Amino acid sequence: MKRNNDLCSDFEKLASEHYFEMSDGVKVRILKFDLAEKPNETILFFIPGFVTVFQSWEKVLKPLSKEFQILYFESREKTSSIMPNRKTERQLTLQKMAHDIKEVIEQLELDKKSYVTVCSSTGGTIEVEALSKKWLNPKGAVMVGPTMEYNMKFIATFMVSVVPEFVKRLFFPFFKWFMGAVYVNKKEHPEQYAKYIRAGKEAKMRKIRRVLWQMRHYQCWEMVPKIDTYCLLVGASEDKMHRTEATKRVYELLPNAKFIDLGTNEAAHDMPLVEEIKKFVQEINKKS
Repeated sequence: MKRNNDLCSDFEKLASEHYFEMSDGVKVRILKFDLAEKPNETILFFIPGFVTVFQSWEKVLKPLSKEFQILYFESREKTSSIMPNRKTERQLTLQKMAHDIKEVIEQLELDKKSYVTVCSSTGGTIEVEALSKKWLNPKGAVMVGPTMEYNMKFIATFMVSVVPEFVKRLFFPFFKWFMGAVYVNKKEHPEQYAKYIRAGKEAKMRKIRRVLWQMRHYQCWEMVPKIDTYCLLVGASEDKMHRTEATKRVYELLPNAKFIDLGTNEAAHDMPLVEEIKKFVQEINKKS
């Protein structure tokens, strides 16, 4: 599948695209940034959240790409994934998204190298699934507001379950108005508004229906203490969507972790996080 260059930033276009076929025939995409003249010995493997679009991480990826080789993993609910048939689309689960990480890591042979994962939100959900099952062995893991349980409203999941794709297209102008007039002030936060619009435009209903339904009753708190990997938990106490209390609880359950609070969601996706990732990698490299 060719990327939609109309929606891509200039920086995103600098990445090389690589598709990996999973055991059930699904193909998932990795964007590889190999831009550093003398890259750090540690590779950064990014695991973004549910239907998260690239712009959400660009302010972090761009400066880091000057020093690190970066692998940006897009899980199977993303628009970039290629499904062999509709049946596979309808069977998409969080567990399969987590297993995709395992299969991609194995095909890349990353466990033979030094790498650190960086995840957020639902990316944290599927990484906790994978780490607790020992499916991967990174030198460290940076977790930005990882989600261990969901509070999905029945009406929202029901509507997504029954609404066909053409209805989404029909109501997309209303969605754009609502996001710009009610959810986020598009004049004050144009970049955030653009991210939500791209996410809405790229979201494929058939891919996300079952996952959203599963989220209504999902939690993975019992998996957290099983993780041996050294983790950096990043909270944003002013962010209402990703509760810092939950991030602190993950930190307290992990046997080998530390916690920092960057205050805002913007800081947790911008230069303050970049500096913390650099310090974390430096700390890990010194221990190696």
